[in-house]
Amino acid sequence: MIGTIAKREILEYLKSAKFLIGLLLTLAIAVGSTVINVQDFQQRQQDYVAAQNEMKGNLFDISIYRPPQVLSILVQGKDRILGNKASVNYLAVPDRLSGYMGSRYTERQRSLSGFGFVDFAFLVRVVLSLMVVFLAYNAVAEEKSFGTLKLALANALPRHHILLGKFFAGLAIVLGSLLAAAAVAVLILLTQPTLKLTGDDGLRIASLIVASALYLIVFYTLSLLVSTAINRPSIALMVLLQLWVFLVVIYPHLGMDIAEHFYRLPTDRELSQRKQAAEASTDDEFKKVRDAYFKDYSPESGSRYLELQIVRSQKTHDVDRDFGLQLSRQRELAQRIAILSPAVLFDRMAERYARTGIDEYERFMRSVVWYWQTKYLGLQRLRYKDLNAYRKAQAPALDHPAERTAESWVATLPQGFVLGFVSLVFFGLAYTAFLKKDVR
Repeated sequence: MIGTIAKREILEYLKSAKFLIGLLLTLAIAVGSTVINVQDFQQRQQDYVAAQNEMKGNLFDISIYRPPQVLSILVQGKDRILGNKASVNYLAVPDRLSGYMGSRYTERQRSLSGFGFVDFAFLVRVVLSLMVVFLAYNAVAEEKSFGTLKLALANALPRHHILLGKFFAGLAIVLGSLLAAAAVAVLILLTQPTLKLTGDDGLRIASLIVASALYLIVFYTLSLLVSTAINRPSIALMVLLQLWVFLVVIYPHLGMDIAEHFYRLPTDRELSQRKQAAEASTDDEFKKVRDAYFKDYSPESGSRYLELQIVRSQKTHDVDRDFGLQLSRQRELAQRIAILSPAVLFDRMAERYARTGIDEYERFMRSVVWYWQTKYLGLQRLRYKDLNAYRKAQAPALDHPAERTAESWVATLPQGFVLGFVSLVFFGLAYTAFLKKDVR
Protein backbone atom coordinates (compact mmCIF):
# COMPACT_ATOMS: atom_id res chain seq x y z
CA MET A 1 0.00 0.00 0.00
CA ILE A 2 2.86 2.39 0.79
CA GLY A 3 4.31 1.74 -2.65
CA THR A 4 0.97 2.45 -4.34
CA ILE A 5 0.60 5.74 -2.51
CA ALA A 6 4.20 6.67 -3.33
CA LYS A 7 3.70 5.98 -7.05
CA ARG A 8 0.55 8.11 -7.11
CA GLU A 9 2.34 10.96 -5.35
CA ILE A 10 5.30 10.76 -7.70
CA LEU A 11 2.99 11.00 -10.73
CA GLU A 12 1.31 14.02 -9.18
CA TYR A 13 4.68 15.69 -8.66
CA LEU A 14 5.81 14.94 -12.21
CA LYS A 15 2.64 16.42 -13.67
CA SER A 16 2.79 19.60 -11.55
CA ALA A 17 3.89 22.82 -13.22
CA LYS A 18 5.89 23.95 -10.19
CA PHE A 19 8.06 20.82 -10.35
CA LEU A 20 8.68 21.10 -14.09
CA ILE A 21 9.52 24.79 -13.82
CA GLY A 22 11.79 24.17 -10.84
CA LEU A 23 13.57 21.28 -12.55
CA LEU A 24 14.14 23.21 -15.78
CA LEU A 25 15.43 26.21 -13.83
CA THR A 26 17.74 23.95 -11.83
CA LEU A 27 19.18 22.30 -14.93
CA ALA A 28 19.62 25.63 -16.69
CA ILE A 29 21.53 27.08 -13.76
CA ALA A 30 23.60 23.90 -13.44
CA VAL A 31 24.63 24.11 -17.10
CA GLY A 32 25.27 27.86 -17.16
CA SER A 33 27.20 28.10 -13.90
CA THR A 34 29.32 25.00 -14.59
CA VAL A 35 30.31 26.17 -18.07
CA ILE A 36 31.27 29.63 -16.79
CA ASN A 37 33.16 28.17 -13.83
CA VAL A 38 35.06 25.79 -16.11
CA GLN A 39 36.20 28.71 -18.26
CA ASP A 40 37.16 30.62 -15.14
CA PHE A 41 39.17 27.68 -13.78
CA GLN A 42 40.99 27.23 -17.08
CA GLN A 43 41.94 30.92 -17.08
CA ARG A 44 43.14 30.74 -13.48
CA GLN A 45 45.15 27.62 -14.30
CA GLN A 46 46.85 29.46 -17.16
CA ASP A 47 47.57 32.40 -14.86
CA TYR A 48 49.05 30.02 -12.30
CA VAL A 49 51.39 28.38 -14.82
CA ALA A 50 52.45 31.74 -16.28
CA ALA A 51 53.12 33.21 -12.84
CA GLN A 52 55.27 30.23 -11.87
CA ASN A 53 57.32 30.47 -15.06
CA GLU A 54 57.98 34.19 -14.59
CA MET A 55 59.36 33.73 -11.09
CA LYS A 56 61.98 31.10 -12.00
CA GLY A 57 65.54 32.11 -11.14
CA ASN A 58 64.67 34.44 -8.26
CA LEU A 59 66.35 33.10 -5.10
CA PHE A 60 65.82 36.00 -2.71
CA ASP A 61 62.17 37.05 -2.99
CA ILE A 62 60.48 33.78 -3.92
CA SER A 63 56.78 33.73 -4.81
CA ILE A 64 54.76 30.63 -3.97
CA TYR A 65 51.47 30.16 -5.77
CA ARG A 66 48.54 28.13 -4.54
CA PRO A 67 47.15 26.18 -7.51
CA PRO A 68 43.44 26.55 -8.23
CA GLN A 69 41.39 23.60 -7.06
CA VAL A 70 39.57 21.79 -9.87
CA LEU A 71 36.52 21.22 -7.67
CA SER A 72 36.23 24.97 -7.16
CA ILE A 73 34.21 24.70 -10.37
CA LEU A 74 31.48 23.13 -8.24
CA VAL A 75 32.18 24.84 -4.92
CA GLN A 76 33.90 28.22 -5.11
CA GLY A 77 33.97 28.57 -1.34
CA LYS A 78 36.67 31.00 -0.27
CA ASP A 79 39.19 29.93 -2.89
CA ARG A 80 39.32 33.38 -4.48
CA ILE A 81 38.74 35.55 -1.43
CA LEU A 82 41.74 34.22 0.51
CA GLY A 83 44.32 34.81 -2.23
CA ASN A 84 46.79 32.64 -4.13
CA LYS A 85 50.28 34.13 -3.75
CA ALA A 86 52.77 34.12 -0.86
CA SER A 87 55.93 36.24 -1.09
CA VAL A 88 58.76 34.55 0.80
CA ASN A 89 61.90 36.37 1.97
CA TYR A 90 63.98 36.49 5.15
CA LEU A 91 62.57 39.89 6.16
CA ALA A 92 59.22 38.43 7.22
CA VAL A 93 57.43 35.12 7.57
CA PRO A 94 54.47 35.13 5.16
CA ASP A 95 51.22 35.29 7.13
CA ARG A 96 48.66 35.78 4.37
CA LEU A 97 48.16 35.38 0.65
CA SER A 98 47.50 37.95 -2.05
CA GLY A 99 46.14 37.66 -5.59
CA TYR A 100 48.09 37.17 -8.77
CA MET A 101 47.82 38.22 -12.39
CA GLY A 102 44.68 37.50 -14.35
CA SER A 103 42.24 37.91 -11.48
CA ARG A 104 40.72 41.08 -12.92
CA TYR A 105 40.09 39.45 -16.27
CA THR A 106 38.43 36.38 -14.83
CA GLU A 107 36.37 38.40 -12.35
CA ARG A 108 35.12 40.64 -15.17
CA GLN A 109 34.28 37.57 -17.27
CA ARG A 110 32.25 36.10 -14.42
CA SER A 111 30.38 39.32 -13.61
CA LEU A 112 29.44 39.91 -17.24
CA SER A 113 28.15 36.37 -17.53
CA GLY A 114 25.80 36.83 -14.58
CA PHE A 115 27.22 33.81 -12.74
CA GLY A 116 29.73 35.64 -10.56
CA PHE A 117 28.68 33.92 -7.35
CA VAL A 118 26.81 30.86 -8.64
CA ASP A 119 28.10 27.31 -8.46
CA PHE A 120 26.73 23.87 -7.70
CA ALA A 121 26.86 24.52 -3.96
CA PHE A 122 24.79 27.70 -4.42
CA LEU A 123 22.36 25.76 -6.58
CA VAL A 124 21.81 23.25 -3.78
CA ARG A 125 21.87 25.70 -0.90
CA VAL A 126 19.39 28.17 -2.41
CA VAL A 127 17.62 27.00 -5.57
CA LEU A 128 17.00 23.34 -4.76
CA SER A 129 16.16 23.98 -1.10
CA LEU A 130 13.54 26.55 -2.16
CA MET A 131 12.25 24.10 -4.74
CA VAL A 132 11.84 21.52 -1.96
CA VAL A 133 9.86 24.00 0.11
CA PHE A 134 7.51 24.84 -2.77
CA LEU A 135 7.01 21.16 -3.57
CA ALA A 136 6.30 19.90 -0.06
CA TYR A 137 4.55 22.78 1.71
CA ASN A 138 1.12 21.41 0.74
CA ALA A 139 1.87 17.68 0.93
CA VAL A 140 -0.61 17.22 3.79
CA ALA A 141 -2.18 20.65 4.27
CA GLU A 142 -3.75 20.70 0.81
CA GLU A 143 -5.38 17.29 1.20
CA LYS A 144 -6.70 18.37 4.59
CA SER A 145 -8.18 21.59 3.20
CA PHE A 146 -9.75 19.77 0.20
CA GLY A 147 -11.15 16.94 2.34
CA THR A 148 -9.34 14.18 0.42
CA LEU A 149 -7.37 13.21 3.51
CA LYS A 150 -10.59 12.53 5.44
CA LEU A 151 -11.93 10.49 2.53
CA ALA A 152 -8.77 8.37 2.33
CA LEU A 153 -8.82 7.60 6.03
CA ALA A 154 -12.52 6.69 5.84
CA ASN A 155 -11.46 3.62 3.80
CA ALA A 156 -9.62 2.20 6.80
CA LEU A 157 -6.26 3.13 5.28
CA PRO A 158 -3.57 3.19 8.02
CA ARG A 159 -2.40 6.70 8.71
CA HIS A 160 1.27 5.85 8.74
CA HIS A 161 0.94 4.29 5.28
CA ILE A 162 -0.24 7.63 3.90
CA LEU A 163 2.56 9.61 5.52
CA LEU A 164 5.26 7.12 4.56
CA GLY A 165 3.99 7.00 0.99
CA LYS A 166 4.13 10.79 0.76
CA PHE A 167 7.54 10.85 2.40
CA PHE A 168 9.14 8.33 0.06
CA ALA A 169 7.55 9.95 -2.98
CA GLY A 170 8.79 13.40 -2.06
CA LEU A 171 12.18 12.02 -1.17
CA ALA A 172 12.46 10.37 -4.58
CA ILE A 173 11.59 13.63 -6.32
CA VAL A 174 14.03 15.66 -4.23
CA LEU A 175 16.92 13.26 -4.69
CA GLY A 176 16.07 12.75 -8.34
CA SER A 177 16.27 16.50 -8.96
CA LEU A 178 19.59 16.66 -7.12
CA LEU A 179 21.05 13.76 -9.10
CA ALA A 180 19.87 15.29 -12.38
CA ALA A 181 21.63 18.57 -11.59
CA ALA A 182 24.76 16.75 -10.41
CA ALA A 183 24.80 14.54 -13.51
CA VAL A 184 24.65 17.59 -15.78
CA ALA A 185 27.49 19.32 -13.93
CA VAL A 186 29.70 16.22 -13.83
CA LEU A 187 29.05 15.47 -17.49
CA ILE A 188 30.28 18.93 -18.41
CA LEU A 189 33.43 18.34 -16.36
CA LEU A 190 34.09 15.01 -18.01
CA THR A 191 33.76 16.47 -21.51
CA GLN A 192 36.51 19.05 -20.87
CA PRO A 193 39.82 17.69 -22.19
CA THR A 194 41.87 20.18 -20.16
CA LEU A 195 40.45 19.04 -16.83
CA LYS A 196 42.25 16.19 -15.15
CA LEU A 197 39.88 14.54 -12.70
CA THR A 198 41.30 11.77 -10.55
CA GLY A 199 39.62 8.95 -8.69
CA ASP A 200 40.02 11.00 -5.51
CA ASP A 201 38.12 13.85 -7.18
CA GLY A 202 35.35 11.41 -8.02
CA LEU A 203 35.08 10.37 -4.37
CA ARG A 204 34.94 13.99 -3.33
CA ILE A 205 32.21 14.75 -5.85
CA ALA A 206 30.23 11.77 -4.56
CA SER A 207 30.74 13.05 -1.00
CA LEU A 208 29.49 16.48 -2.08
CA ILE A 209 26.34 14.90 -3.52
CA VAL A 210 25.73 13.00 -0.28
CA ALA A 211 26.16 16.21 1.73
CA SER A 212 23.74 17.95 -0.64
CA ALA A 213 21.20 15.18 -0.13
CA LEU A 214 21.45 15.45 3.65
CA TYR A 215 20.95 19.21 3.40
CA LEU A 216 17.89 18.96 1.16
CA ILE A 217 16.33 16.22 3.28
CA VAL A 218 16.40 18.62 6.25
CA PHE A 219 14.21 21.09 4.36
CA TYR A 220 12.01 18.34 3.01
CA THR A 221 11.27 16.88 6.45
CA LEU A 222 10.80 20.39 7.84
CA SER A 223 8.31 21.14 5.06
CA LEU A 224 6.50 17.89 5.77
CA LEU A 225 6.29 18.80 9.46
CA VAL A 226 4.90 22.27 8.80
CA SER A 227 2.46 20.92 6.22
CA THR A 228 1.21 18.41 8.77
CA ALA A 229 0.96 20.88 11.64
CA ILE A 230 -0.76 23.67 9.66
CA ASN A 231 -4.03 23.04 7.83
CA ARG A 232 -3.99 25.95 5.38
CA PRO A 233 -1.43 25.59 2.55
CA SER A 234 -0.94 29.36 2.16
CA ILE A 235 -0.02 29.77 5.82
CA ALA A 236 2.23 26.71 5.69
CA LEU A 237 4.11 28.21 2.73
CA MET A 238 4.49 31.56 4.47
CA VAL A 239 5.85 29.90 7.62
CA LEU A 240 8.28 27.77 5.63
CA LEU A 241 9.61 30.71 3.66
CA GLN A 242 10.22 32.63 6.86
CA LEU A 243 12.00 29.64 8.36
CA TRP A 244 14.09 29.26 5.21
CA VAL A 245 15.18 32.91 5.29
CA PHE A 246 16.09 32.63 8.96
CA LEU A 247 18.02 29.35 8.65
CA VAL A 248 19.83 30.16 5.39
CA VAL A 249 20.34 33.93 5.55
CA ILE A 250 19.80 35.48 8.97
CA TYR A 251 20.98 32.83 11.42
CA PRO A 252 24.47 32.30 9.90
CA HIS A 253 25.19 36.04 9.87
CA LEU A 254 23.76 36.39 13.36
CA GLY A 255 26.24 33.81 14.62
CA MET A 256 29.17 35.77 13.18
CA ASP A 257 27.88 39.07 14.61
CA ILE A 258 27.55 37.55 18.07
CA ALA A 259 31.01 36.00 17.88
CA GLU A 260 32.57 39.31 16.81
CA HIS A 261 30.80 41.10 19.67
CA PHE A 262 31.90 38.69 22.41
CA TYR A 263 35.32 37.83 21.00
CA ARG A 264 37.10 41.02 20.08
CA LEU A 265 40.17 40.85 17.83
CA PRO A 266 43.06 43.35 17.85
CA THR A 267 43.03 46.04 15.18
CA ASP A 268 45.72 46.43 12.52
CA ARG A 269 47.20 49.28 14.54
CA GLU A 270 47.39 47.15 17.67
CA LEU A 271 49.03 44.33 15.71
CA SER A 272 51.59 46.75 14.31
CA GLN A 273 52.38 48.02 17.79
CA ARG A 274 52.80 44.46 19.10
CA LYS A 275 55.20 43.66 16.26
CA GLN A 276 57.24 46.78 16.95
CA ALA A 277 57.40 45.86 20.62
CA ALA A 278 58.50 42.32 19.74
CA GLU A 279 61.33 43.65 17.57
CA ALA A 280 62.36 46.32 20.09
CA SER A 281 64.24 43.79 22.24
CA THR A 282 66.73 43.24 19.41
CA ASP A 283 66.96 46.81 18.08
CA ASP A 284 70.34 47.68 19.62
CA GLU A 285 72.00 44.47 18.56
CA PHE A 286 70.40 44.69 15.13
CA LYS A 287 71.84 48.17 14.50
CA LYS A 288 75.34 47.06 15.48
CA VAL A 289 75.22 43.94 13.30
CA ARG A 290 73.74 45.88 10.39
CA ASP A 291 76.41 48.61 10.58
CA ALA A 292 79.14 45.99 10.72
CA TYR A 293 77.76 44.20 7.68
CA PHE A 294 77.41 47.37 5.61
CA LYS A 295 81.00 48.29 6.58
CA ASP A 296 82.88 45.20 5.43
CA TYR A 297 80.30 42.95 3.64
CA SER A 298 82.16 39.92 4.91
CA PRO A 299 80.48 36.47 4.92
CA GLU A 300 80.76 36.36 8.72
CA SER A 301 79.00 39.68 9.30
CA GLY A 302 76.51 38.87 6.56
CA SER A 303 75.69 35.56 8.24
CA ARG A 304 75.18 37.27 11.61
CA TYR A 305 73.02 39.91 9.95
CA LEU A 306 70.89 37.21 8.30
CA GLU A 307 70.43 35.26 11.54
CA LEU A 308 69.33 38.37 13.41
CA GLN A 309 66.89 39.22 10.63
CA ILE A 310 65.49 35.70 10.98
CA VAL A 311 65.07 36.14 14.74
CA ARG A 312 63.20 39.42 14.25
CA SER A 313 61.02 37.85 11.55
CA GLN A 314 60.11 34.96 13.82
CA LYS A 315 59.17 37.36 16.62
CA THR A 316 56.74 39.23 14.37
CA HIS A 317 55.46 35.90 13.07
CA ASP A 318 54.64 34.90 16.64
CA VAL A 319 52.37 37.95 16.82
CA ASP A 320 50.67 36.97 13.56
CA ARG A 321 50.34 33.38 14.77
CA ASP A 322 48.64 34.49 17.98
CA PHE A 323 46.27 36.63 15.96
CA GLY A 324 45.51 33.67 13.70
CA LEU A 325 44.69 31.54 16.74
CA GLN A 326 42.32 34.22 18.04
CA LEU A 327 40.71 34.47 14.62
CA SER A 328 40.23 30.70 14.55
CA ARG A 329 38.62 30.77 17.98
CA GLN A 330 36.24 33.50 16.86
CA ARG A 331 35.34 31.51 13.77
CA GLU A 332 34.80 28.36 15.82
CA LEU A 333 32.52 30.28 18.20
CA ALA A 334 30.47 31.59 15.27
CA GLN A 335 30.16 28.06 13.90
CA ARG A 336 29.04 26.71 17.26
CA ILE A 337 26.41 29.41 17.55
CA ALA A 338 25.12 28.67 14.05
CA ILE A 339 25.42 24.89 14.41
CA LEU A 340 21.68 24.41 13.81
CA SER A 341 21.79 26.24 10.49
CA PRO A 342 21.68 23.61 7.71
CA ALA A 343 23.29 26.11 5.35
CA VAL A 344 26.34 26.58 7.60
CA LEU A 345 26.78 22.84 8.04
CA PHE A 346 26.40 22.19 4.32
CA ASP A 347 28.87 24.93 3.37
CA ARG A 348 31.48 23.54 5.73
CA MET A 349 31.11 20.05 4.26
CA ALA A 350 31.06 21.25 0.64
CA GLU A 351 34.12 23.48 1.05
CA ARG A 352 36.02 20.70 2.80
CA TYR A 353 35.34 18.25 -0.02
CA ALA A 354 36.26 20.82 -2.70
CA ARG A 355 39.32 22.05 -0.74
CA THR A 356 38.13 25.65 -1.07
CA GLY A 357 37.50 26.55 2.57
CA ILE A 358 39.36 28.11 5.48
CA ASP A 359 40.72 24.73 6.54
CA GLU A 360 42.57 24.20 3.27
CA TYR A 361 43.87 27.77 3.37
CA GLU A 362 45.29 27.24 6.87
CA ARG A 363 46.88 23.95 5.79
CA PHE A 364 48.55 25.72 2.88
CA MET A 365 49.82 28.53 5.12
CA ARG A 366 51.33 25.99 7.52
CA SER A 367 53.15 24.47 4.56
CA VAL A 368 54.41 27.93 3.53
CA VAL A 369 55.73 28.63 7.05
CA TRP A 370 57.44 25.23 7.12
CA TYR A 371 58.93 26.00 3.69
CA TRP A 372 60.29 29.33 4.99
CA GLN A 373 61.78 27.79 8.12
CA THR A 374 63.48 24.88 6.36
CA LYS A 375 64.08 25.16 2.63
CA TYR A 376 64.14 28.93 2.13
CA LEU A 377 66.33 29.82 5.12
CA GLY A 378 68.63 26.93 4.27
CA LEU A 379 69.07 28.42 0.80
CA GLN A 380 69.79 31.91 2.17
CA ARG A 381 72.37 30.58 4.65
CA LEU A 382 74.10 28.88 1.73
CA ARG A 383 74.82 32.33 0.28
CA TYR A 384 77.29 33.08 3.09
CA LYS A 385 78.70 29.57 3.30
CA ASP A 386 79.28 28.81 -0.40
CA LEU A 387 78.44 31.66 -2.78
CA ASN A 388 79.15 29.62 -5.92
CA ALA A 389 76.81 26.85 -4.80
CA TYR A 390 74.19 29.48 -4.00
CA ARG A 391 74.41 30.98 -7.49
CA LYS A 392 73.96 27.54 -9.06
CA ALA A 393 71.04 26.62 -6.83
CA GLN A 394 67.41 26.72 -7.87
CA ALA A 395 64.46 27.89 -5.84
CA PRO A 396 63.17 24.87 -3.89
CA ALA A 397 59.65 23.70 -4.58
CA LEU A 398 56.91 23.78 -1.97
CA ASP A 399 55.82 20.41 -0.68
CA HIS A 400 52.13 20.70 0.14
CA PRO A 401 50.39 17.30 0.20
CA ALA A 402 46.65 17.47 -0.40
CA GLU A 403 44.31 16.42 2.36
CA ARG A 404 43.25 12.82 1.94
CA THR A 405 39.60 12.12 1.30
CA ALA A 406 39.41 9.92 4.40
CA GLU A 407 40.59 12.88 6.48
CA SER A 408 37.89 15.05 4.95
CA TRP A 409 35.28 12.43 5.81
CA VAL A 410 36.40 12.33 9.43
CA ALA A 411 36.41 16.14 9.64
CA THR A 412 32.89 16.47 8.20
CA LEU A 413 31.37 13.58 10.11
CA PRO A 414 29.95 15.83 12.88
CA GLN A 415 28.22 18.12 10.37
CA GLY A 416 26.73 15.16 8.52
CA PHE A 417 25.56 13.65 11.79
CA VAL A 418 23.81 16.88 12.81
CA LEU A 419 22.06 17.18 9.44
CA GLY A 420 20.89 13.57 9.63
CA PHE A 421 19.78 13.91 13.26
CA VAL A 422 17.81 17.10 12.54
CA SER A 423 16.05 15.36 9.65
CA LEU A 424 15.12 12.44 11.90
CA VAL A 425 13.74 14.85 14.51
CA PHE A 426 11.64 16.72 11.94
CA PHE A 427 10.33 13.47 10.48
CA GLY A 428 9.56 12.06 13.93
CA LEU A 429 7.61 15.18 14.84
CA ALA A 430 5.77 15.09 11.51
CA TYR A 431 4.96 11.40 12.00
CA THR A 432 3.62 11.98 15.52
CA ALA A 433 1.63 15.04 14.46
CA PHE A 434 0.07 13.16 11.53
CA LEU A 435 -0.99 10.22 13.70
CA LYS A 436 -2.76 12.63 16.06
CA LYS A 437 -4.08 14.98 13.39
CA ASP A 438 -7.77 15.82 13.33
CA VAL A 439 -8.83 15.32 9.69
CA ARG A 440 -12.47 16.37 10.12
